[in-house]
Amino acid sequence: MTARSKRTVPEMNREILIRLSRFLQGKADLGEKEVRTLAQEVQLPLQTVACIMLGACLGLDTEQTEDRILMEQYVQPGFRLLSVRDYLRDSYRQTIHFPAAKSGRWAFEEKVFEPFEVFVRDDLLILDDGREIPRTGAFPERFPYPTVLEDGREWMTLAPVEIETMRRPIAEAKGNVLTFGLGMGYYAFHVCLKSEVKCLTIVEKDAELIRLFRELILPQFPGKEKIRIVCADAYEFLEKTYRPEQFDSVFCDFWRDAGDGTEHYLRLRKIERRYRTRFLYWAEGLLRQQASLREQAEDGQP
Repeated sequence: MTARSKRTVPEMNREILIRLSRFLQGKADLGEKEVRTLAQEVQLPLQTVACIMLGACLGLDTEQTEDRILMEQYVQPGFRLLSVRDYLRDSYRQTIHFPAAKSGRWAFEEKVFEPFEVFVRDDLLILDDGREIPRTGAFPERFPYPTVLEDGREWMTLAPVEIETMRRPIAEAKGNVLTFGLGMGYYAFHVCLKSEVKCLTIVEKDAELIRLFRELILPQFPGKEKIRIVCADAYEFLEKTYRPEQFDSVFCDFWRDAGDGTEHYLRLRKIERRYRTRFLYWAEGLLRQQASLREQAEDGQP
């Protein structure tokens, strides 16, 4: 680190989170014309220019030491300009086709990230020095992605954050696998392609979502014979049906986002300790961050 901040690492973690959250809750658009024009004028790569503009959108003045530290130690290591082609090559995207469909509270639609629209691209990057770096990204061109809506509200997508945060749970799945939450079946699709996975039990409480999945998505799965779907509440299943010796891997993902999932995460961690087994959680870094912020608020910390 080239400069020392007067703030503590937790204070810097909180500062960058607040700035980024405010920006992402708005339009979160760097402006394609502005980025490309500036890159041409200063003869710098689009990645560099987009990152500089993101810092400006977050209100960082790099002439000021504290802001420069946030830029160098958080924004720059966290931001990436992504390749549309890399994500479209995902085997799920190549195999599964989504018809425009709606049934009850659920609907399948296509959404788009516009060029240089900023979004969270992955879980937090947590470093040994305690820094919690938000990993953000943007595409230099339009990126369409399928979405599942519940009552008109986004529930599950195939945006980069969904793909990136699934890599570790998919990599660690083996033997008899249990997952809580169905979503679009992205985790299920990739897990069932693995030769070391014998079967996958999916626990999902919404019968209508299960029906849509069985009718529209599951028939396209190459490994669908490995899948067993149980219509049940996750906590009831854990209390009445779950036996640790029956499963080699457990993955929990039945919340919309980190804010929505924090309460579930804290509750499941207690169950996990009781069974003396190991669960994996979708976006665990973000969940841990939210749990820490909640604890600080309860303790009256600023």
